[in-house]
Amino acid sequence: MHIAYDILLFMVIYRPNHYNAIGALYQYMVIVLFLTPFYHFFFKIKVEGKENIPKDKKTYIIMPNHISNFDPPLVSVVLKIPIAYMAKVELFKIPILRELILSLSAFSVNREKVELSTMKFAKEVLKKGWSVGMFLEGTRSKIPGTLGYPNIGPAYLALKHKIQILPVGITGSYKWFQPITVIIGKPYTPKENLEEARWECAKKLSELTGFKTPNKVTKSKS
Repeated sequence: MHIAYDILLFMVIYRPNHYNAIGALYQYMVIVLFLTPFYHFFFKIKVEGKENIPKDKKTYIIMPNHISNFDPPLVSVVLKIPIAYMAKVELFKIPILRELILSLSAFSVNREKVELSTMKFAKEVLKKGWSVGMFLEGTRSKIPGTLGYPNIGPAYLALKHKIQILPVGITGSYKWFQPITVIIGKPYTPKENLEEARWECAKKLSELTGFKTPNKVTKSKS
């Protein structure tokens, strides 16, 4: 079991034939028939910035903050556009969760060492007309009311492929029947300097959520 899991950590899980009209329809049906009723029954969902939801056929880097594993389906429920999420490879170890992740058209990323193949797959997904979902913090924020350390990935992909970032703020609690708010910001083009773009991304999410940005210090390995 441990050997199989170790092998999994070095694999990129990606279904190249899924990112087409049929795959988009399948994802949409999962969202409408299963996820939307679930989220609206168990949580009090409030959406702000609906006018910023993309209505064109352009692709975007969808960039939410991260407070829970419930975040990706919630963003899909709100936006209802084809999104392929980058998900940490460890999540694919859990059978039921793995199927849900794959139904949301996710592909894996090794957070310890981002493989070139992951970037290649992201490029392929974008070329096929799908947006890519990337959490700026890469993992759930450990301090309530404060964003985690921002990754450079969303800005890098947006600049490399000349597309805009759509920031999505998530606030509230995923406790049953409690309010959870999704705030959709306006799409924007990040700064050319990647280090500046990293903190620009954090600022955008901070403005949407009211969360503090982390200190500009070297990221801790803890």
